[in-house]
Amino acid sequence: MWGLAALAIAGPELASVFGVGDWPTISATVGHLEAAHSWVRLVVVFVIVVLGYYAVPQLLSHPARPRIVPGQQTTVNGRATRDAEAVRSAGMGWYLVVAIAGLVVGLVVAAGARPLHPGTYAGAYVLYGLIAVLWVIVPSVLAMFFAREVPFPTLFRTIGYLERRAHPVAAIILALLVILLLHLAFYPWPRYGS
Repeated sequence: MWGLAALAIAGPELASVFGVGDWPTISATVGHLEAAHSWVRLVVVFVIVVLGYYAVPQLLSHPARPRIVPGQQTTVNGRATRDAEAVRSAGMGWYLVVAIAGLVVGLVVAAGARPLHPGTYAGAYVLYGLIAVLWVIVPSVLAMFFAREVPFPTLFRTIGYLERRAHPVAAIILALLVILLLHLAFYPWPRYGS
């Protein structure tokens, strides 16, 4: 699941870097929001700090059981919950279909928005918004308030699994995530002069 999200984000980023197309990248989308509303930069930094705070224990925890992450119980897949023992994943396979369908819809809208309305970020808002909602927000709400677990781990639990199997790959992914997060927080860094 996180590989699909990474492809949806990396595809436009790489197309932009190599000048292949005028695709709405996540960097440009966040930069567009930051330029339109200065408070968005504060939200980006807030999210980065909170992610970092919760990511480190996720990466260090044993992957096959619920853990306490700084005062919070987590599910086996790494989501915060009130009672890890009450969380159930039975019957949640439908969520994968919904999330993948949402990603496909987001990709179609993002790819079609710019040709129809040059310079628009509407497609990017839809694509990256759907990834945030379907990969992070809804699974977190389901785990916390409804004791339901979607059938895929959090991003940081996934990186933790990868770290146990291919340590150098996990280190590279974490380094790239830190660069991306800094880039989003200080957009358009590193291209201030451009």
